[in-house]
Amino acid sequence: MLARRRILRLLLLNSQKLCECRVSCAPLSTRALKVVVNDRTLLVEKPKRSGWKMGKGGDAWRTALIADLEKELKAENKRFSNLQGNRAQHAQLIRYAISEDLPSVISVIYQRVRVVSKKGKLTEEDDQFISFALTILQKSLEAFLKDKRIVNTPEMLSTFFSFANLWDHMVFFGNDMRISSALLYNTFDRWSQLRATDESSDEIDEILTRFEKRLKKLAQSISLENSRLFLSDSEREQLLSLLADLDANIGKRKLLHDDTSYDKNTTLLDHLREPIPKESYHGNSYRLDDVPKETYISKFPTQIATERAPWLYVENYTGIAKKESGMSAERLIESWDWFSKIRSTIERLLDDRPQNPLRLFVKVVPIDEIAEMVMESLKAVCSQGQNLVPIGVFEYDLVTPITRSVQAKFIQKLGIDETKMWSSVFNDYVELFDDDEVARLHTHREWWIKCCRRAGVHPSYQIPFEDLHSESRQQIAHFLTQVVIDACKFPALDKKGATKMLDAFSLRNVAIEEESRVFEGGRVSLSKMLGINSKLLALLDEHPFDSIVFPTHQLPMTVPPRPWCDGGLGGPEYTRRTLILRNLQEYRQIDINYQMRKRLKSRVQARPVFDALNQLGSTPWRINEPMLEVLSQVFEMSSDVSKAELLDTLAVPLRSDTVEVPEFVEFFGEEIRDGQIDKPKYAEYSKKKAEAIKLRNELNSLWCWMKYRIVLARHFRGQTLFFPHNMDFRGRVYPISPYLSHMGDDVNRCILKFAKGRPLGDRGFLWLKLHCINLTGKMKRDSIKDRLIAADQQLDDMVDSANHPLDGKGWWLESEEPWQTLAACMEIRDALAFPGRIEDFVSHLAVHQDGSCNGLQHYAALGRDEQGGLEVNLLKSETPNDVYSSVAMRVEQKRIEDEKGGPNMEIALRLREAMPQPVPRKVIKQTVMTTVYGVTLYGAALQIKRQLKALDIDNEETGKFAQYLTHKTFASLHDAFTCSMKLKDWFRDCAKGVSDLLQTMEWVTPLGLPVVQPYVIAKEKKGKVIHVPVSLKQVGAFPPNLVHSLDSCHMMLTSLDCSRRGVTFAAVHDCFWTHASTVDEMGELCREQFIRLHSEPIVQQCSDWFHSHYLKGPHIELMAPEDLAYFRKLFTCQVKPGDLDINQVKDSVYFFS
Repeated sequence: MLARRRILRLLLLNSQKLCECRVSCAPLSTRALKVVVNDRTLLVEKPKRSGWKMGKGGDAWRTALIADLEKELKAENKRFSNLQGNRAQHAQLIRYAISEDLPSVISVIYQRVRVVSKKGKLTEEDDQFISFALTILQKSLEAFLKDKRIVNTPEMLSTFFSFANLWDHMVFFGNDMRISSALLYNTFDRWSQLRATDESSDEIDEILTRFEKRLKKLAQSISLENSRLFLSDSEREQLLSLLADLDANIGKRKLLHDDTSYDKNTTLLDHLREPIPKESYHGNSYRLDDVPKETYISKFPTQIATERAPWLYVENYTGIAKKESGMSAERLIESWDWFSKIRSTIERLLDDRPQNPLRLFVKVVPIDEIAEMVMESLKAVCSQGQNLVPIGVFEYDLVTPITRSVQAKFIQKLGIDETKMWSSVFNDYVELFDDDEVARLHTHREWWIKCCRRAGVHPSYQIPFEDLHSESRQQIAHFLTQVVIDACKFPALDKKGATKMLDAFSLRNVAIEEESRVFEGGRVSLSKMLGINSKLLALLDEHPFDSIVFPTHQLPMTVPPRPWCDGGLGGPEYTRRTLILRNLQEYRQIDINYQMRKRLKSRVQARPVFDALNQLGSTPWRINEPMLEVLSQVFEMSSDVSKAELLDTLAVPLRSDTVEVPEFVEFFGEEIRDGQIDKPKYAEYSKKKAEAIKLRNELNSLWCWMKYRIVLARHFRGQTLFFPHNMDFRGRVYPISPYLSHMGDDVNRCILKFAKGRPLGDRGFLWLKLHCINLTGKMKRDSIKDRLIAADQQLDDMVDSANHPLDGKGWWLESEEPWQTLAACMEIRDALAFPGRIEDFVSHLAVHQDGSCNGLQHYAALGRDEQGGLEVNLLKSETPNDVYSSVAMRVEQKRIEDEKGGPNMEIALRLREAMPQPVPRKVIKQTVMTTVYGVTLYGAALQIKRQLKALDIDNEETGKFAQYLTHKTFASLHDAFTCSMKLKDWFRDCAKGVSDLLQTMEWVTPLGLPVVQPYVIAKEKKGKVIHVPVSLKQVGAFPPNLVHSLDSCHMMLTSLDCSRRGVTFAAVHDCFWTHASTVDEMGELCREQFIRLHSEPIVQQCSDWFHSHYLKGPHIELMAPEDLAYFRKLFTCQVKPGDLDINQVKDSVYFFS
């Protein structure tokens, strides 16, 4: 059952990944009111009294601050409103472009020009919008010029005069507007020469002369190098010829991307500024001997086609053997005629709701096409076998194919061949994955920029107007969901054997229990789900799908991903936008990507962060096919209840239909009626039935999730895979693909290996053996020497496991991580069987080095706690230290002292009676672990109480025992981590002070990434609505978030240095992976970067930041002296660091091991 719970937690995390960037509705808290401001829904918390007491100087400063914060919120609401308005204009422009409604295109441009004139400045977004609108106009006119019948029409003349009027109103011009205006002038000039002479000719010539005169001035500042427009070769030639005729100075302008280096003021990056010397370079870590660049180039058009398609259809191998009826689920669904019913329901509901924005799309995409897309979305959701799907996920999948269809028509209208455009860049870019010198001299970002310059494409170029107005999107999503619920029915037999048509789908509110790592206890939230009828799923199980359908944007890539560039723009797909920071669903009022970019002080800031993401996403992987075969064999046992113990050991769930749900007749007998049953007996029946249904639903979700990974792994066999990464707001890194990646559980990790192989070399086989033993989890406290002795003694068992995984001795099954252990056994077997020297065996297995309670490692380094540092292996020791055991020993010692006398003697003695043995490690482990996450005394007591109950200490005093042990655990931690715990308390105090100042906690990581805690709620203060920090969350989350951001910096620094040296690197947070032959070097780099990071005065930098960021502004001048003194003292760290010499980390054997 432990394995099942581990998978459930993983499933919850992955379901959160699936929900990101999707339309969903957050539940209102009991203290929240719903308010609409500028068409934007805000959650406004009912006011409650502040707990902070102000000085005698009054709250004039607070009044001034609230006024400023109100202005900020109004500005943000205005920005959001403008953004939504812009997206609405984008949708209009796309529709007019596809339908070739040029008067409306000009009208839309005129609307934007008026807005620009009113505000008196032109933004980058304005420049992009108007320039693309002008391009649409120019492309359409070019097409018309090919038909002589159109040249002389009144419509063409009207279009010209309409634009001439618009031109006179255009005051502000950006670079791209100048370029598109020049091309449009050229098109109108050609039109004037082609049309017959008439009474309008003189006026046309006069307007064109005026146009040319003005354009000549504008052309002087045109920069082709910095343009975000994509120009074909012929368009570029036309433009250069025109500029020459206009005598424009078209010499190269200063490139916006000319300087691609790191911030010169960040000394932490000094060692990365120059390429590593050739003699120290291991070679290109991204180059594969069996995959030349031509292979990637040949696959690139397929990648573009995949990105443009909403779905990937993957063979459902799990259903092939079971299919007996001869009819697939796809054909069965088609036999119910859902398509025509969906089409007619759309038509009917559109008649009832004429204002729905889908009506506008119908003018571009026929209803038949929309109905077909809805059908494919339904097949996709049904093929995945889940009985509940988050409504945000479902609605996103409903709408996205429609918007992409519209986008594709728009791109076609623009005349842009995306495959050709990006191929011109990609064909050069893949040199980095083939040439050692290119990889040694450039980061992915730097090389991408060079390739883009050569191809005349902006490095961060995106096809414009991909985002649909969110309100329109939501309306369409709700509309289509209603269509699906109304239209889709299927036949089923009732209890009497008659056929009835049942609803296939329904909306349900589902209570989801969520456990908090920071706060005590958990919570239950209501989530809106699409329910799929269980009878439908049972029917589809009898008729398996030929294919399981996956959203293409959540899958690995088969060519190197596009790099993230400055500001976190660009990557990783070539034709679709992806957010570099993941949205936090619970706090959607803050646009964390916008807030991050807003705080970037320069173009160079945070470049190492983006480079690290690029490197992690560019590591090539392959499916470990022998492991996949064993996993598939075990998965096929999931219908066999007799294999339950084996399946539980291997975290492979049973099929849900192995759970018997008690039926009334079976439980009570055929003769019993409802009125004859006593309440306790019926309650017992109801409880058992509810538990069985709950277990069945859980197993169904787990089984489906396992199936997804297996069918995807089978689909990608033999291919090179890449897992692009993005981050959360703290800078913590994750692969974008939720289904298949190396970041996951034991199963996920075992079926992947590095695509690049490296010979084991002198110490590689040693590390393979150590890796295998480490995975068993049985020798955590033993020295490396003892582990190697054990490994040599168990080599025969390892080989037996590899040769006979399911019918041998089963040594691997006793491991904590059995699947990865088996993968290591297979690699060891293959190395031993290698006919040549074992040092020459080419290994592809990723070998791990794990941090030792990584959060406390960072705390010990920040506080320079020598004893704490020793206990988390920052210092050299003969055997690895275990902080959990050390704390447990301290707690036991304190208990012994209390037993001798003092105020706690009585409870200590009673605890001894209940638990005579020394305090077990597992009793306090979770509390020590979650100390880094800011666990409270109450929350820690609940954790320890659960552990005591697991030891059968369950009586009226269990709670008191838990409280006692909690206090002793915290005291023991303070003994070892004295300065660290004081620092944690100071961090919390600072966060509380910042909340008292009505501000959110924010900081800049050592690598330059701005971090803003998005925990805010709109709230009324002094009659004004402002964003107020959720104090409890701001305070509780700041210490762990800060440590997570530092932990991520350490990982990124290690990644950057490994890539620089040609060492393959991958990471799962604080677990670093490389080849067996380069473990020693990665370990050295890992230690060097930790020392380098913590040699920075991080605590002082935090203090300086708090002073400069929070104690400035006009409102601070109004603050009473005693208040200002209070905050200045609060933000000044008084914690004296300990005696830890951070440089000793380089000698620690077990720092990462």
